[in-house]
Amino acid sequence: MMNDMADRWIQRVTLAAMVAMAAALLTVGARLYGPQQPRPPAGVSDSVRTP
Repeated sequence: MMNDMADRWIQRVTLAAMVAMAAALLTVGARLYGPQQPRPPAGVSDSVRTP
C-alpha cells in the first residue's frame, strides 16, 4: 500500500518536472529564435557617450 502511494507521488513529481522543463525550453527557444530588434550599424553605439 505504501509503495503504491510512493509510486504515484513520484509519477506526479516527475510529470510536473517534465512540464516545467518543457515550458522552460519553449521560453528559451522563443527568446532565441523569436523576433529580435535590429542591430545598429557597425561602429554606432546605441548608448549615450560620456567623455
